[in-house]
Amino acid sequence: MGLLAVNTILLALRKRTHCLWQRGAQLFVILLFSLPVSGHAERTSSENNLKSAFIFNFAKYVEWPDSAFNGKGTFCIATLGRSPLDKELASLSGKSVQGRDIVFRQFNSPEEATQCQVLFISRSEVSRVEAILDVFKDLPVLTIADLDDFCRRGGMLSLVNENGKIVFDVNILETQRVRLKPNPQLLRLTRKIYGRS
Repeated sequence: MGLLAVNTILLALRKRTHCLWQRGAQLFVILLFSLPVSGHAERTSSENNLKSAFIFNFAKYVEWPDSAFNGKGTFCIATLGRSPLDKELASLSGKSVQGRDIVFRQFNSPEEATQCQVLFISRSEVSRVEAILDVFKDLPVLTIADLDDFCRRGGMLSLVNENGKIVFDVNILETQRVRLKPNPQLLRLTRKIYGRS
């Protein structure tokens, strides 16, 4: 068999493997984003684990501009305020996303958090959500909260427990304004997209 024929076969196998991998990844995301929350006794712990998994996957399926990293080789996921997700999100430290190692930080003021890539805003900050979002209005930071009206108020991603399942909304206008690009596959799984023309 000639070298050209071998190269052609190898190229075809690589393409097929890549397609299978993509389909597997798509199925995983669809399954993850449709998992139900456990029964009442384990609800809080299970829900926090699911929300943490959602946030990790959002980090995988959103594209950041290079300017968001300021030359750093790490990917910062942070919380603002007293968050029940701190423990679960801290466990993501050391994992890799988009070729960068995740570091977890907990902040008490929005100004401290301006260098992170993903910011989960705790319910303890609900009374000042608009003021917090104003700090990030021109920064490529993916803002997330588990408030039903978060996207309507200018946030980017909202996690909501709806009939025992975690669902999410996206404010596409806000993500695009700061050059964040959610994957179309992610957008297909949303409950509601705000700002779509």
